[in-house]
Amino acid sequence: MRAPVLLWLALAAGCSNLLDVDYPGRIPSEQLEDPNLAGMLVRSAVGDFECAYNNYTGGTAVHSDEFETAGPASQGSVWGLRQVDANLVDYVTAGCEATTGQSSTFALHRPLQTARFQAEDISERLQGWSDAQVTGRTALLATVRTYNAYAYTLFGETFCSVAFDGGAEQTPAAVRAIAEQRFTEALALAQQANDQDLLNLARVGAARVKRDLGKWAEAAQLAAQVAAGYEKVASRGTETDRRWNKVFYHTNQQRNFTVGAAYRSMNDPRVAVVDAGRPTVNPNVALWVTTKYTALGNPIRLASYREAQLLQAEALAEQEQVGPAVAIVNARRAGLGLANLTAADRTSAVVAIVEERRRELAFEGGHRLYDLLRKGTPWKQGANPFSGQPYGTTTCWPFPTNERNGA
Repeated sequence: MRAPVLLWLALAAGCSNLLDVDYPGRIPSEQLEDPNLAGMLVRSAVGDFECAYNNYTGGTAVHSDEFETAGPASQGSVWGLRQVDANLVDYVTAGCEATTGQSSTFALHRPLQTARFQAEDISERLQGWSDAQVTGRTALLATVRTYNAYAYTLFGETFCSVAFDGGAEQTPAAVRAIAEQRFTEALALAQQANDQDLLNLARVGAARVKRDLGKWAEAAQLAAQVAAGYEKVASRGTETDRRWNKVFYHTNQQRNFTVGAAYRSMNDPRVAVVDAGRPTVNPNVALWVTTKYTALGNPIRLASYREAQLLQAEALAEQEQVGPAVAIVNARRAGLGLANLTAADRTSAVVAIVEERRRELAFEGGHRLYDLLRKGTPWKQGANPFSGQPYGTTTCWPFPTNERNGA
């Protein structure tokens, strides 16, 4: 019989005791062997990923140039000051809650490790059951494999290094290779289940990872297969603070962060920002917010046709197919009433497409942070314009000290 899942989760997340990891629903371990609970287990895994993705979206947006810390009194000011380090409890071991229990600003490491391990564990359980025992088993397997692949993708894109299940520290490239394999498995399962929603979700993610690995032809092919108009979101809610949309909570309600200056004057309908007409926690700083999120329960986009189109355009440009790449971008811009872009060569086309990503995917999913990292874009320098506090040196998310020490 397996070890109790709570113990497995604690080890997977690098935590020191069983209380460090919450298992949704607190299901007794012996019941986890019941195939009748398969659907609930998969929903739990998806919920854990959405919890982690919510924090990831907020933390990466604030850490990048999308938001600025409003002042020294702001909760979580270190996030916007690029001062998150390997010892910060809020980053390493805090959970998804916003105000209660072990509260956090944008806890990343523990929630994402929990989501990753949950999906791995439930996938293994599903593989041990038969189709006769679990209705729709293939679709359930496709679901957990897809979300598991996204968890590895986030680790591989913006973490400096990471370790899994007590194993050795791994490089981002090694983690992206794991994500690629998981997406390959997810695509095959989604095809077998004939689940078009999962197929599109996996195609976007797989194209993203192929891009990350420089496999341009494969990235372009996968992105081109995503259905027009497709969109998948991570749900949010108001039932508990664990479910709140963290971007809305920390900007609109807590007023800890304000939209970065560069985003206020882009004059682009995709960059949905407004002056809220009130101050931040600093009475001398105006509160600018994104209208992409207008309530605590607003979902966060996880994957979309729009992202796929930009992935395809970049992949084509990198293969010297500048004309078709620019045509994809300009078709979208024309629909928004924006002027056409021009590009003379591969380099200028890629620069233009990355800027389009900055606008199309603003305030969601860590896209801007990863683009800063992979393109070597200069980080904001000097000091925060409102508090005078110096920016730190954090770029990618650091490997936690307690993981390195085996704590």
